[in-house]
Amino acid sequence: MIGKTISHYKIIEKLGAGGMGVVYKAQDIKLDRFVALKFLPPHLTTSEEEKQRFIHEAKAASSLDHNNICNIYEIDETEDGQLFISMACYEGDTLDNKIKDKPLPIDEANDISIQIAQGLAKAHEKEIVHRDIKPANIMLTADRVVKILDFGLAKLSTQTKLTKESTTLGTVSYMSPEQAKGEEVDYRTDIWSIGVILYEMLTGQLPFKGEYESAVIYSILNDTQEPVTGLRTGMPMELERIINKCLQKNPANRYQHVDELIVDLRSMKRESESASIPTKIEYPSKHSKPIKMSVAVLSILILIVAGYFILIQPSGKSISGWENSIAVLPFDDLSPEGDQEWFCDGMTEQIITNLSKIKRLKVIGRTSIMKFKNTNKTLPEIGQELNVSHILEGSIRKHEDNIRVTAQLISSEDGSHLWADDFDRKLDDIFIVQDDISEEIATILLATLSPQEQNAIKTNRPSNTEAYEYYMQGRYYHYNKFFSSNMKEDFLSSERMFKQAIKLDPNFSDSYASLADLYNSCYFKLPDTVSEKSDYMQLQEAYIDSASQLNPNSAEVFYAKGVIHQAKNEDGEAFSSFKNAIKINPNNDYYYFGFGMFLHFKGLNNLALKCLTKAIELNPLNSLYYRYRGFWHIYLRKYDDAERDLTKALEIDDNYINHTAYWIFLINLKKYEEAEKLLIQMETNHPDEIWNDEYALLYAVNGQKENALNTFKSGFDLDAVWFYSILGMKDEAISILQDRIERNKKTNSSSYLFLKNNAIYDSLRSDPRFHEILAKHKEIYEENLKKYGDIDI
Repeated sequence: MIGKTISHYKIIEKLGAGGMGVVYKAQDIKLDRFVALKFLPPHLTTSEEEKQRFIHEAKAASSLDHNNICNIYEIDETEDGQLFISMACYEGDTLDNKIKDKPLPIDEANDISIQIAQGLAKAHEKEIVHRDIKPANIMLTADRVVKILDFGLAKLSTQTKLTKESTTLGTVSYMSPEQAKGEEVDYRTDIWSIGVILYEMLTGQLPFKGEYESAVIYSILNDTQEPVTGLRTGMPMELERIINKCLQKNPANRYQHVDELIVDLRSMKRESESASIPTKIEYPSKHSKPIKMSVAVLSILILIVAGYFILIQPSGKSISGWENSIAVLPFDDLSPEGDQEWFCDGMTEQIITNLSKIKRLKVIGRTSIMKFKNTNKTLPEIGQELNVSHILEGSIRKHEDNIRVTAQLISSEDGSHLWADDFDRKLDDIFIVQDDISEEIATILLATLSPQEQNAIKTNRPSNTEAYEYYMQGRYYHYNKFFSSNMKEDFLSSERMFKQAIKLDPNFSDSYASLADLYNSCYFKLPDTVSEKSDYMQLQEAYIDSASQLNPNSAEVFYAKGVIHQAKNEDGEAFSSFKNAIKINPNNDYYYFGFGMFLHFKGLNNLALKCLTKAIELNPLNSLYYRYRGFWHIYLRKYDDAERDLTKALEIDDNYINHTAYWIFLINLKKYEEAEKLLIQMETNHPDEIWNDEYALLYAVNGQKENALNTFKSGFDLDAVWFYSILGMKDEAISILQDRIERNKKTNSSSYLFLKNNAIYDSLRSDPRFHEILAKHKEIYEENLKKYGDIDI
């Protein structure tokens, strides 16, 4: 094989061989990287059964994506029908080579075990059992990262069992008792194998031994391992307890989930690290050379030490700077058919909603959370990006009316597990599960909850579980589909789900409120005529009235009322409704955004900025918030802040709207050459968009008045005022601004700060008419400031 090219892989050298295949190092000619190719032995190719096991291995392993699992690139077949897998090739050594000479340091053995367990936790989450965990299948890279190799005996728990013999393959010394007896195995067989490996790393010998295979199996089934504390001095009793729990003969007496093992191993690691810090001063003996020190020098040393502990030592807060902060990642769908994404998203959203009602917590909003669906990022990376100290992740397996919810709370700073639990319940108990998880998490983060907080985080429950399922599907189609697609079929799907939920449970207020919110989204997205908009506004009002009658103190109801009042120019009612929504649910970023938009239209951009900053704190990966805040910084001539926000919006979402926003920023700064280059780039990246007005503005700033006038198409007042201002056509610009004054009075909206600070209007400032307009806007602005100046957020 050496020197041959198979597919796009050039074979370089043989790395090893095992019962399930031969492995070669090869060069991927297409991607110019080294890979490991594993071939099924030719004499086994004739067995369709072995071939199917090999295919199952590849499919199982390729579905896993974790730092502690070997990456699988592809499965392919040679021209003569020989199957092979292409996988990552790592520089390093296998664990069996590392431990063959002497035991490992306790801390190193513990760290390796944690990494093995983390990789298996990912596999178990996908319902994959490795069944052949042994030192030869554990690679230690040069960077001390563990990589689990060879899911050669991996079996999807949903797959049909291939053979009776397949359950007794693998290296005998690391087999669990149930595996050695040829019985059906589950995740707990991998936990046994970790126990054996940890025992061997610490003692240099196996817990169950024999001179031949049947003797080893007899020892596994009948003998009790010699205590590790008797084989090595300085061995912590807690570590012996962990090993003994892994090596229980009865699977029911072992750790039931590998996450529980991770929690204990990490706890051991923290205790070890704490113990390594000196806790007392060693005084010199009477034989030591005396040390003379003046009082002044001693005082200085005391101050230095005190300063260290006050200024240098960690404060106990995490990387986020807010200890009680949490991100609830999207729950994974582990259901057999993989068709419960809406249910998982509903669970995620409900737990976020429950926790967000506690003012003492910082809870990240759903828009930012959903960006980490199926992510490859590590938990510390996610924690850093979201600026939180804790992360909740979990999975749901739903089959008929049975559900299994797995949840775990993790420190984003070091990845340590703080809490984990499984909930095997009937579907009717879903509300209890949501409440249990929410209360458990809140209690861990806050130590104690007041009776009011305990009551606040309870799920608002319908009386009918089927109605709740339709309700969650309605929200899924609204927020996950229609909100971004603007497609009428997604709107209709959401509407149909909500109406069915209301039909099944006419007393569940959230269904009415969510349907009203859907009509609100539709009001701004779909209607082509004033009549259609009016129809959607009436529907919105009708359903929010129904929700209000059922649950008048709902934050969702108050927010929806605020939006309706704002659309009808009922400012006092809108202001009060927005404030009530935030008071009830102080962690909902969208409420702050909506409140900020209301204040913006009243001309109170300083207050609006305060709302947007709070929204970004709660939902730091929503580009819409950064884009608006960037514009509002422009209105106040805070150009450095504007550039920071508009750049961040582009980093999050590189779409044409955010590019256009940055282009407007460049125009405001009169950076016309940069603006022209960006416009050319925008036109190339988004050829379907029309850029007439942007080119007209560039013609204007370059003094090409005729081209500018011929190109400009916009009927939007603001664009027209900018355009005429740049061209120096003061009469046209002033006329538009004068016409808008009457509309401003009717809606109590003010552009005072915008007109006062925006550089676009510099050419109009010498005109007395402009100052009259500015004075009228100032009058409305000051009235609004007096009415709405106290937002207390």
